[in-house]
Amino acid sequence: MKIYSTPTHYILNPDCHEITPEMADFLGIAYRSMPKDKQVAFDLSIVNTCSNKFFMMFEKLSRYRQISIININDKILTSLYLMKYDKFVKIYSTDIDMFEDRHELKNRRFSLIAV
Repeated sequence: MKIYSTPTHYILNPDCHEITPEMADFLGIAYRSMPKDKQVAFDLSIVNTCSNKFFMMFEKLSRYRQISIININDKILTSLYLMKYDKFVKIYSTDIDMFEDRHELKNRRFSLIAV
């Protein structure tokens, strides 16, 4: 795992294609050990699959400070929306959007009213 520091964020970048339950525990420990002076973001640019434990971790960790996710693929994003854990994190398509706090990806739950 790589950890980057910017003036406003710490970015945790797991360099694996799958986040297993053990990796989710490791990421949770790394998150809690970060100093509280900056926000924390998870860069999922090379991650293809995530365990449910990784998503459940967001509910617990969001109590401490804001969590952001950047560079998420569509399959993981859909899983996050379906399990309704998207309300615990801010999701951005790029790191520039995160730094400028704009263009956050929102789940728009549309429904068909009439045909």
